[in-house]
Amino acid sequence: MATCLEAVKDAVTKLGGTVTTRQVIDYIYEKYPDRPWKESTIQCHLIGLSANHPSSKHYPYLRKQPCLFYVGRGQYRLYNPETDGEWAVTEKGVVQVDEEIDEIEEEIDEAVISLEKDLEEYIVRNLEQIEEGLQLYSEDSISGRQYRTDVGRIDILAVDKEGGYLVIELKAGKASHSVAGQVLSYISWVRRNIAGSKNVRGIIIAEDFDRKLKYAVSEIPNISLKKYEVNFVFKDIS
Repeated sequence: MATCLEAVKDAVTKLGGTVTTRQVIDYIYEKYPDRPWKESTIQCHLIGLSANHPSSKHYPYLRKQPCLFYVGRGQYRLYNPETDGEWAVTEKGVVQVDEEIDEIEEEIDEAVISLEKDLEEYIVRNLEQIEEGLQLYSEDSISGRQYRTDVGRIDILAVDKEGGYLVIELKAGKASHSVAGQVLSYISWVRRNIAGSKNVRGIIIAEDFDRKLKYAVSEIPNISLKKYEVNFVFKDIS
């Protein structure tokens, strides 16, 4: 004799399309006149076998083999992972895996942006810690912070004690080798549009650097790497 799981899957398959809980129960009871399963048991299987039903999290055994998709108001159809996506139980409930990943990535992106802004703010206020005599570039009330160019925004454009220009690129976390090309384009733009005969250099500041970037920079004499560290300070409030 079939199991309740098999009977439910068979019912939805044979009925075809979108079916209601009532239709599934009636189909099963017609096929199995002795009614081996209670209506509530069949309902639980419909819920537990649904990849996306909010209450399927209460039936972990059934969730291991999802074959149904809940369309709302007690209605179900067969589950197709390719078109319906993958679903998982999280702290937020039963969610589509791609959406959860997107939310996590958005949160990470927001955290990275926030950290880069904080890092930028600190460096602008403490340029001497990067290099003695360093000052923020400024001309005609235009600041060297987030300096706009034809090839992108320079995080910080500074002037050294010799009058040369320093392009500072900030990366929260690990910097990849592509950053070297980014900084080179900034250096070239500054040399052509601002520096004249003055020297132009670049510094990439990050928490860490990938191996390819280290190799690349070792062959570029006017770009250097500087690593930052975050230190927490605790103060008593009460």
